Amino acid sequence: MFSGIKDSLTSTAAKSLLASRLDRYGKLTDLRIRSREKSITAEILLEGEEIPVGICIGRYRVIGKNGEHALVVESITASRPWLQNLLLDLLVDKPLPVPSIILIALGKPED
Repeated sequence: MFSGIKDSLTSTAAKSLLASRLDRYGKLTDLRIRSREKSITAEILLEGEEIPVGICIGRYRVIGKNGEHALVVESITASRPWLQNLLLDLLVDKPLPVPSIILIALGKPED
């Protein structure tokens, strides 16, 4: 129960942080982080589009220490095949630096 409440609150905080970074491309309409399952789902209404795209990080892990942390996407799907292919090429198994504050939402780094 506590995990669900924490995930809901941190998803809301992370959504506001990410929304400003995505403004140029569209509007982040939904973001859900499930830290126990290590999964993230998002919905984005891209500029010029009428139907939002869905993105699901089916599994991620957090690595790093001493204030340097990264998110490693292990699996990802998207509601548009071209976008899924792009995300597979650009994100899977490539460490993405994350600010320490985001660790509250994503969970503890692996040792």
